[in-house]
Amino acid sequence: MRYNRYMPAFRLNDLPKEKRIQMIGEFYDMIESLKDRNEVRLFIKSLLSADEIANLMRRIEIAVLLSGKFTYDQIIDTLGTSVAKISAVQKALNQDDSGYKFIVKRLIENRKRRLKRVKKADKEDANMSPLKAIKKYPGARILPELLDAVIEKFEDDKDLEKEALLFTPSRAPFSNKK
Repeated sequence: MRYNRYMPAFRLNDLPKEKRIQMIGEFYDMIESLKDRNEVRLFIKSLLSADEIANLMRRIEIAVLLSGKFTYDQIIDTLGTSVAKISAVQKALNQDDSGYKFIVKRLIENRKRRLKRVKKADKEDANMSPLKAIKKYPGARILPELLDAVIEKFEDDKDLEKEALLFTPSRAPFSNKK
């Protein structure tokens, strides 16, 4: 079979409505059939390029910041994105059935839980006697952990929520581990 480089591109809207609905429904069914994070990762990796995944993540980051009442200028300064992209995400967020709303809520809840776990572990380490800390973490600096524990006493849940909102995976990719 010979490749025809002038073949017209596929356009979903060229299909009858029933076929469009069926095709999109089958795509959702494929996503739903994935059993775990690894299957999702492999499927998305096969389906999308790294740049496409990054573009999708950037939209989610924009949605998170918009949900946190950040201004367009603040988002542009933070993410280096365009007004058009921010506007598109804002338009989707304003819809009643916006998927951004529930994913942003879940991301913030998950981030808050992780931050609390990390801070609790840090606090437990900071409350360790200096001698035990030195034995557990040879060569570690004790003062920074102690200062973090003291500062943590003055933080409230709103600070934690703000920290969760400001966290963007593309700016700190390795600090998002469970």
